[in-house]
Amino acid sequence: METILPEVDEDARYQVFLVAASITKSVLKVYLNLISRLPTHDNELADLRTDYERKRGILIEPFISHKVYKIAFSLAEEFQHFTLLVQLCEECNDMNKLRSLSLQYPGFADVAYKWYMDQGKESKLLTANIMDRKQLSDFLNSNEKLQWIYQLGQKNYVEAGATLVMLGTKEEEFLSRKKSLLSISKLALLADEGITMDTSEIQNINRELEVITHQERLKPEMLENAGLSPESMPPLTASELIRLSISDNNPNLEDIDVKKALDLLQNIAQDDNVSDEEFDKLRLEIWTAVISRDSWWTKCVNYTPEQIDETLFYRAVILAYNSGFPISHFLPSISDIISKCHWKTMFKEENHFRQFEYILKSGYEQMQSIGIVCQ
Repeated sequence: METILPEVDEDARYQVFLVAASITKSVLKVYLNLISRLPTHDNELADLRTDYERKRGILIEPFISHKVYKIAFSLAEEFQHFTLLVQLCEECNDMNKLRSLSLQYPGFADVAYKWYMDQGKESKLLTANIMDRKQLSDFLNSNEKLQWIYQLGQKNYVEAGATLVMLGTKEEEFLSRKKSLLSISKLALLADEGITMDTSEIQNINRELEVITHQERLKPEMLENAGLSPESMPPLTASELIRLSISDNNPNLEDIDVKKALDLLQNIAQDDNVSDEEFDKLRLEIWTAVISRDSWWTKCVNYTPEQIDETLFYRAVILAYNSGFPISHFLPSISDIISKCHWKTMFKEENHFRQFEYILKSGYEQMQSIGIVCQ
């Protein structure tokens, strides 16, 4: 057919399609005749059926690609190629035909649902109306991504909320989808009389939503430097957001950025799945990055302890303190900071490191003197 069509005019094209359809029918009927004659226990039967199904698709699909839908529908229905029938109904936007086929052929609705799921068009399943109530309920209940719809329909709000939380936790592709799933999960749980805002499930969701809000409010410059698009970025964990915020992707690190990093650290501190070691590591990373941003630390010449209030480090500590952070918990001990190997590469001369250590200790003492308790 592909070799003949370019050689004929428009009027003759349909005649070519009719002849091709007649040949297709003859070939497929030969297959069906052979299949019907073989006993069910014959070893060749399975291979013949597989070959028939393969040839059926190869012979009918050209009619679809050339948009000769009438012939394609006729062949696909006569030889019960359900997948192609679903595809044809979708391409022609003929939902009435889809419903008619579902009523006419047992098993067609199952093929239709699988096709829509494979195509990522789950929403069509809710409007196609190709299953009865029980079939739809069974399908929704057996499908992980749609199970919550069934659970809500049964007024099992806690189960629906738990399913949505699970889906939201697993979501790694789109931040917006994760936010939607968690927001609906919160509403579903609160619909249950036994759930309140103080319930642990709601508090866990709120912590997740707080992390999402932080990501949504990242500086455009930081997103661009990190290669992230606000419209399609994947969700990041609180730890990933902290490291992004204090990295070189944020060249203009400010005290408010440090405060946001500490907000995320506080969020992490409430997560039972995060170890004390991971918390301590992140806390030290934050303050090491903060101290490193002040270039005068690398000089430590002709500077006095009083000048520490000019540093980002000091401004960030004061802002965190005024914001109500328990600084003794969120600021590392001075020994932890001093012992960081990072400083050995920053201070090439021993006397510079000693000067840095002296000024930092003086800064801690100064903060203690104004009521900020440090470790």
